[in-house]
Amino acid sequence: MNRTASATAAPTRPTGEPPAISLQHVSKRYRMTHHPMELKTLVTHPWRWFGRHRGAYHWAVRDVSFTVRPGEFFSIVGANGSGKSTLLRIMAGLALPTSGTIAANGRISSLLELGSGFHPQVSGRENAILNGLLAGLTRRQMESLMPEIVRFAGLQEFIDEPMRTYSSGMHVRLGFAIAAFLEPEILLVDEVLAVGDAKFQEKCYEHIASLQARGVTIVMVSHDLAAVERFSTRAALMEHGRMLRIGDPHSIVSEHVERLADSSPEIRQALEEAIEAEPERLEDIIARDPEAMERFEKALLENPNFLAEMERREAEEQRLGRGGDPGDER
Repeated sequence: MNRTASATAAPTRPTGEPPAISLQHVSKRYRMTHHPMELKTLVTHPWRWFGRHRGAYHWAVRDVSFTVRPGEFFSIVGANGSGKSTLLRIMAGLALPTSGTIAANGRISSLLELGSGFHPQVSGRENAILNGLLAGLTRRQMESLMPEIVRFAGLQEFIDEPMRTYSSGMHVRLGFAIAAFLEPEILLVDEVLAVGDAKFQEKCYEHIASLQARGVTIVMVSHDLAAVERFSTRAALMEHGRMLRIGDPHSIVSEHVERLADSSPEIRQALEEAIEAEPERLEDIIARDPEAMERFEKALLENPNFLAEMERREAEEQRLGRGGDPGDER
């Protein structure tokens, strides 16, 4: 999708201001249940449950520490199952950490699991107002925000209809509009910028850009690497529940893609085909990220024919551009 919105520098903050969010040695584990036990067996033989599940845990997040500065756009990337969404749920207060501490300075609004808390028998308007009340706003404040929320979600004809009559797309559009217009100081975003059709997605990105321009602190988890590069001031890479590295968004995205390519021959082939089709894209990445040059040189050592194939294709394109005929063997 062609996104016209672009990252905008946040207003200058005074030095010495406390971080918007601070995580210190945060970990989260879940008990694994491989074979559910019937209630009758559990009641009559409770010792079987303790014996079977002793030590069966999964660590979704392991010893994660970082801070997010006020007004910063901080993105977290990683493969599926790396712990990104779990970490964001902990930051939103929807899950408690097994260990570690979290501190937030400012009102948090989250774009997670949009529309999951709506009551199906209540109208969209009342659901929106209820969500605002739960977030700490007054009914008068929510009623003043409702025209903008309704307009943004595009639900003018349906806002007073019961939520059970809404489609799934209408649910998430209303959920995004509610969270986005609650005047957050800290906004947590988890893979929800791709909701709705292309027109609504464009509105989502434009609104995120406007929040960023107003100095709202934003933490985003996303697989949309183009959005990460466009909006972020810093980015982090997670793998198997651990925070591997935090740094420049272009460098983090490049390393993430390289790790994905190393884990899958299909992804590696797709990347090579993309580079062959757009060699200027590779040159741009290398120019912005010196570490990418090192990884590119390493890839050439592993596949020396790759560069020769790129040069052959470029020479062929130049010859055709001068009016040559690919079938002409003069």
